[in-house]
Formats: sequence, structure tokens, C-alpha cells
Amino acid sequence: MNKARIVRLLAKEEYLMAKYTDVYKYAGSGQEVEGIYKGYRKSFGFVIMPDGIDDIYVSVENKGSAMHNDKVRVRILGSTAGNQKKEGLVVEVLERANETIVGTYDRQQSFGFVIPDDERIGEDVYVALENTMNARSGAKVLVKIISWPEKKRKAEGIITEILGYEGDVGLDINCIMANHKIPFSFPKQVLDESLRIDTIIRNNPKRLDLRNEQLVTIDGEDAKDLDDAVSVQVLDNGNYKLGVHIADVSHYVISGSEIDREAYKRGTSVYLVDRVIPMLPVALSNGICSLNAHEDRYAMTCLMEINEAGKVVDYTITPSIINVGRRCNYKEVFKAIDQNIIPDDMIPFMPMLHNLYKVSQILNKMRQRRGALDFDFPEYRVMLDHDGTPLQIVKRERTLAERLIEECMLIANETVATHLKNTHRTSVYRIHEKPSEEKLSNFQTVLNYLGQNILLNADEIEPRNFQDILHAIKGTDIEQVAQIMTLRSMQQAKYSIENVGHFGLASTCYTHFTSPIRRYPDLMVHRLLKADMHWEDGYKLRDVKEEFLARASEHSSIQEQVAVAAERETDDLKKTQYMVPFVGQVFTGHVSSITSFGMFVELENGIDGLVHISMMNDDYYFYDEEHFVMVGKRTGTIYRLGQEVTVTLVKADVERKQIDFVLGEVDNLMLIQEQLKQSSNKSKGRNSSSKRGSSRNSSSNRSSSSKSRSNLKIKSKGGKKKTNKSKKSKHKK
Repeated sequence: MNKARIVRLLAKEEYLMAKYTDVYKYAGSGQEVEGIYKGYRKSFGFVIMPDGIDDIYVSVENKGSAMHNDKVRVRILGSTAGNQKKEGLVVEVLERANETIVGTYDRQQSFGFVIPDDERIGEDVYVALENTMNARSGAKVLVKIISWPEKKRKAEGIITEILGYEGDVGLDINCIMANHKIPFSFPKQVLDESLRIDTIIRNNPKRLDLRNEQLVTIDGEDAKDLDDAVSVQVLDNGNYKLGVHIADVSHYVISGSEIDREAYKRGTSVYLVDRVIPMLPVALSNGICSLNAHEDRYAMTCLMEINEAGKVVDYTITPSIINVGRRCNYKEVFKAIDQNIIPDDMIPFMPMLHNLYKVSQILNKMRQRRGALDFDFPEYRVMLDHDGTPLQIVKRERTLAERLIEECMLIANETVATHLKNTHRTSVYRIHEKPSEEKLSNFQTVLNYLGQNILLNADEIEPRNFQDILHAIKGTDIEQVAQIMTLRSMQQAKYSIENVGHFGLASTCYTHFTSPIRRYPDLMVHRLLKADMHWEDGYKLRDVKEEFLARASEHSSIQEQVAVAAERETDDLKKTQYMVPFVGQVFTGHVSSITSFGMFVELENGIDGLVHISMMNDDYYFYDEEHFVMVGKRTGTIYRLGQEVTVTLVKADVERKQIDFVLGEVDNLMLIQEQLKQSSNKSKGRNSSSKRGSSRNSSSNRSSSSKSRSNLKIKSKGGKKKTNKSKKSKHKK
């Protein structure tokens, strides 16, 4: 048998693999594992493995037909040249992640291509002319994949929606929505069904009639879906009778109906920077289900007797009929209680509002004693004009009014959760698991490095341990660092039928009951309550089945993550657009995150951007992951979380939604921008992780610009700050 035939046989048996024509290489040990393929441009990718397992490098010739975010099976080949990282070959795509792709249509003479907006997809999509919806070149489109890519053939698709053309108002947000598969409208059958709903409020002796009780809603000024009202009375024994009254959405959204199926699919309302994508049709969310003032409404009421220690000593949960006496907003409630500035029509409600404030303080103190964590990071809102242009960034203050209504909702959610748990039936809970051992270890290492002698035990950790740490360092120069690291050590909250408690709230039992207009799990909870009461409507048999509740909880958790990602992306987009006119200006900010590829710096207006490690030219910096700091190899200069720095804005890339700074002031902005462009073209680290955390896969990317470091001149002014006074906001809502 000749050598060529032996080689072909070995290749057939997959012991060898073709690298080039007539050139083969060893196909690896045969060990195969599963993971998620992450593409980086068109040149290579990684298969992301579970925590604790190194990710696997995949060269472009070894990725097969895999596309970004596909679940794949990969064969281990060995280690890459000059690197200890394992290299792999994708042998099978197990699950496709990109059934639809957002991109730009490029018309050719007899066919066309869609070039994905997300360059990590790595594949243009072929589209036959009959499948283009007559889109013109340059159109932003949504393309559905009908044939997946192969070695010598591109993916094929059909255009299902033309999102718009350059210059169209709202096109940028439309693309983000399409990319996250957020619907633009409701199906016709859903809208038709919503218009057939009986909106007449009828007397029902089984419902608790509270229409003569004094109730208020407290929301933002621009809120339209008002799903919670509150009331309070002082009892003869000195306790408080707190009423939390929630829109009875389950009365109108019948289990299994067209509206219900669409609400399940969406999982949540999505609050984008320029619009709200409701979970329910407007006829419900802003109409009959919204607790509008002076209108009778069906509700689910939770009445709680609360003593001076903040304990619920008695409660009643029942369907009701209510009539809200006044709609209040946060700003006027804050002014009325804190500054005694009271509108005339609010005067009759002031005794109740003062009592609500007292109850909220009692409840807050109870939660603090319990060890609950209360992060008070500032929020920022991008204000837009009619065409979507960002005008200013406004800081949202969390006043006593927001805290008041928050405490009322928290105690109602907890009371309902405890009630459901005591039914001993399968229920839906909002859970927040304990921090992992790895995250606790990282947190402890950073605190010890900052001089805090603290020992955290993963088996015995309690929320009050974190609370004690935050109290101990309050007012010190490491307070911000500790807050950020505490937040990062936390797990992500989610929905589950397993009640493991809510770590952040120091609650042994918690759920979501108070927002059924905008969250599907709340609607599920309402149905469970009615099933327990053997109520006449609002639920069906499937709503109490464990299989459905488990599946719906998992789906709702996923949809919540999708909504959060889309909301953040639209915020990032508009923040980047806002910063475009300020390129070249100098700002003072604080280091908000440190990664292997650089530092993120946050300005006082809430905008943050990257100082890439390749642009830190006064030394050769490396990321000390153990202590979460950036260290200069020659000078020993250290950058820490929370540290104040002076930066120059050198780039605001709207297409990528990325803001780039360099430390200090710059002499030659154009040279810096060119260097940044070269670095960006070669960089892989920035796209490999969230801005808020370190990446396991990213390199420091120092080599990409080391040759031209000496050509860059950046001078630091030691914290001196320049701002455009005409654009600077006072951050008052």
C-alpha cells in the first residue's frame, strides 16, 4: 500500500485532517466536548466551555459551518503554536443560534448578500432576488436563514423584513430590536382578541369592595401602565394595615388565549431608550388593566397587618374592586413629604402618605436588621428629541418616594410567596442564589489586598456578611471599589419552582406578584393564588402543573435577560451618539472596571469608555487578575477600581457602540485615532466579554501596537478637567 493511499485512509478514519491540498495534519486525540462557539471577526473563534474548563481556540479553517453562538461539538487537537491554549476542530453543530440575522443588503446583478451587522457572525448570507422583498442596496434588513453554510457555500436566506434605510428615524433602535428578536407589533389575532374583551366592571359579592377606601398610585411622570396602588390605615392596636392592590390581569388574559400565548412568548415588557415594547396590547396595558384614577378596576389585593418591628402578623389575599383616588408621581410625593410642597388636590391624601412613609421606614429597618443588601448606584437616563438625537443625560435620583413604593412592593411579594409556599403546591419564586465559591474567593482577595482582613466562608456566607463589610468601609476611599466588587460577586436572580430564597434581600421566600401587566411570572402567580382560592375565573388546569411552571419560569428568565441586553444596548448606542461632539475633550472620571485588555473609565454623567492597554504608552502594563488591578511593569504604577483619572475622549464609534479614552491629555488627536484604529482591527479582547467584568478568553493585545508606542505623546495634567459647559447637565430630573 503506497503512502498516499495510507494517508487517505487515515483521513477517512479522521486520524488525519486536510490542512491544504495534499497537506494533512494530526486530527487530535479524539476527545470531543460540547460548548458554545464564539466568533471573532472572520479569522478565528473560541468554543466557550463551562466554568473551570479552558476555552478552546478554533481557527477559521477548523470552524466548519459554525456561526457565532452556535452550540457545537469540538474535537481537541492539541495546543496552538507558542500558546498553551487548546486548539479544536468543530465536528458538528448541535444547535443553531442565528435563525435570523440583522444586516445590510448588498444588491448584485442577479443576486444579493446580507452583510451581518455583528461581524462575529463571520458569514455573509446569500439571497436570491426573488427573496429580497425588493430591498434596495444599503437597506437594513432582517434575513431568515433557510440553508446553513458549508465549506464551499455561503449561508442562504430570505429577507423577511426591511427595517429601513440610512436616515430613517428610529432605524438604529429597530436594528437592535430585530437583533434581539423583540417584536415590533402584535399579531392581528392578538389585537382583535384584545378589542373583544369585556371592559365593564360589574359588582361581584365575592370580590372585596374597596371603592370607598383611600388609594393612590405612585409612579414616574410618564408611566402609562399603572399596575399597583397602595393604601394604609393605623389600627387601634398601633399596627398598620398596609394594602397593596395589583391589577387583576388574569381576569382579562385567559390562560391559553391568543393574548396569553403572545404574553408568554414575550415574557416581559421591554423599556428601550425611546419606546416601550409592552407584554400586553395597549388596550389592556394602558387601558382596562391600568389602575387609572377615578375609574373602577378589578384588582388582586394583599392586605397586611404590620407591627412596629416590620413583621406581618396577619394578612388577607383576595380579588377586589378598587377606585384609585389620586395618581401621584415620585417627584411630587418627595416634595410633599420632604419639603411640604403640596398640590391642593393632594392635601386630603397627605395623612395616608405620611403613614405610608412611616411604614416604609419600618420595613426598611426590618430588612436592614435581616442583613438585606441595598445598592444605591446612580441611574442615568438619555433624553432624546423627536428624531432620536440624544440631547442630555439626566441622573435619576432615588428619593424617599421611590423607596416608599419599593418597600410596599417588597413586603407584598414576600407575603404572597410565603402564602404560596404554605399551600405545599408547586409555585413560582424569584430566587437569588448564594455567591459561588470562586466569586467569594475573588472578592476576598481584592478586599485583603485593599487592607481589609476578612474571611468569607462559602458554606456559611450570609447577606449580613456583605452588609457588615459595606458598613465598615463606608466613607473610606475604597467604598466604591467594595460596592462594585460586592455586586460582581452576586449571582443573577431568576425565576424557579425551587424556593432557595433571595440572598440579596435576605429573604427565605420571595416571588413577583406586583407587576402582571409587564411580567409574565407575576401573571402566573396571580393564577396560582386564584387556583388556591378555587376562584371562578383566571386560571386553568395547566397553570398549576409542575411541568408548565418549570418551563415557563425558565423561559421568563431567558426573556428577562434578552430584555436587559436590548435595553443596555440602546442606552449604549445613544450614549455613544451623545459623546460624538466631545471627541478631543478632556474629562475626569473613575476607573469602573479592569480587564486584561484595558480599563473602563466612568465619567460623572454615567458614560463609560475603554482605555485600551495598548494605548497606555508610559509603561508596559499587565492585568493582575488576582488583585483586580493594572500594574506598570517598569514603574510599578498601579490603577485600581474607583481611582480618579484624567482622560481624553478620542473616539465615539456609533456603529460599534464603543467609546474610547486615553489617559491624560493628547497632543496629536489624529495620530492617536489612527493608532486606535490599527489596534482595534487586530484586537479580539474587547468583544470577548462584558464591559463590566474580566474575560477568560481575551488577551492583553499589547503586541498589536507596541511598535508605535514611542510615536504617541500623551501628557497628564494630574486631574485637570475640561468640559463643554453648554452641554453639561445638572442631572436633575
